[in-house]
Amino acid sequence: MNLLKRITILALMLMTVACDGDNQGVAFMQPPLKPGQVLDPDSLFAKTWPGKPALVKLNDGLILAIPPQYHAFWAHRHWLTGRDSSFRPPMALEKLPYAKLAGFTMHMPDFSGYTPDNYREDFDESRVEIIEITPAPMISMAPGAPGSYPPNMFQRVSTGPFRAFDPDKYEEKYGLRCYKNPDPESDKQYCYGKRDSDLEEYVLFRITVPPYQVTTRFPLMQTHYFSPKYGGLEIIWRTHTSNFPRWREIDAQIWKYIAAWNIAPKNQPIGSSPAATTR
Repeated sequence: MNLLKRITILALMLMTVACDGDNQGVAFMQPPLKPGQVLDPDSLFAKTWPGKPALVKLNDGLILAIPPQYHAFWAHRHWLTGRDSSFRPPMALEKLPYAKLAGFTMHMPDFSGYTPDNYREDFDESRVEIIEITPAPMISMAPGAPGSYPPNMFQRVSTGPFRAFDPDKYEEKYGLRCYKNPDPESDKQYCYGKRDSDLEEYVLFRITVPPYQVTTRFPLMQTHYFSPKYGGLEIIWRTHTSNFPRWREIDAQIWKYIAAWNIAPKNQPIGSSPAATTR
């Protein structure tokens, strides 16, 4: 059974619990181990493994149950007591407070989560960090509106006396137009194009490209964009530039996980949440 199917089954299990409205428990999830691997019981991974997903309510139509291996669970601890600071089942969804944002982490090439072997790596080229999934108003799509709607962002950085590049000077890379930086000493480049052809959605990347500056230790590519999905969301994700050829697969997988992990009741309206609370 492939990874996405397993995650989908987990989401369906959680949805059943939520719809029942009682205090049923969710089966304890075992740590992700390689065949024959034995987890060191004294490791931070073993001592803090929660065994249940983190619950994050972004709006009434988008409540994520993020499996523990897809977020830094060992760091989600109270600084004084050491207790888990994430919300986890069993918990009635109506009692779950609204969060300002969600995030998760996955690893190439199979979009897997953290493991006992990689969770302490500071510079992991296979890591993809989804830094923010944030509710945002649909007015972001209005022409000229501030925010992260890619056509508006492209307009801002490609026009005017302080533009970042000449929109007529570009090369094609992996289905995107990548624009020549007028500063010969810079190792940054903007790339723009369609993210989702069916929905006419676009994406704008800022990418670190060779020759790298002497201060560049870990070259990254990052995007920050608005999508009208789920009533309006802003997405920020980044990864090592070596993953640029697979940017489209990475972005598509982010949305697959959002859909698979969403345990909001299906009859709930999709839209922005009331005044968000923090945890």
